[in-house]
Amino acid sequence: MNEFNLGILAVIALGICVVDCFFWMWGGRSGKWRRRFIGSAIQTLGINILSLIVGTWVWQKLVSMIGEIGSRVLGYGGNTTSEKILRRSVFAGGSLVAGAILAWSCGFTGKAIILLICQTVASIVSIILGVKNPLPAAVEEVFVCLSLKYINYGYIFLNLIP
Repeated sequence: MNEFNLGILAVIALGICVVDCFFWMWGGRSGKWRRRFIGSAIQTLGINILSLIVGTWVWQKLVSMIGEIGSRVLGYGGNTTSEKILRRSVFAGGSLVAGAILAWSCGFTGKAIILLICQTVASIVSIILGVKNPLPAAVEEVFVCLSLKYINYGYIFLNLIP
């Protein structure tokens, strides 16, 4: 596949992730099921379909759904700092589980570990942003979701580089 087509697929991945983030935000306003099940299904389907197109699909990519649902089960908000840290840590941890499963799907190569490290840093930043919340909640939720979830699409393209 040529570089231009790969770039188009990366942009499509971004669009899919943005739709997931929309459901994450919407589920934060009402109907938690939107966040937990529709968003996680969109994310998992996007990763799996794009992996099929690129030719890097393996069964472990389906299993990443466990981390996606797990990252969305506990509410994201909180009234106290400790409650916010706990809930945002669960979200970040679930995202890291999905990332670890996707890294496993790539054979835990050095390149996969680099993406997982980037995802770990994004997870820590998401907890800080969530606790300090410098933006209105609906805006902050979208950016936190995007920063954690878009990295997962990198695993699709990982094994294309020799």
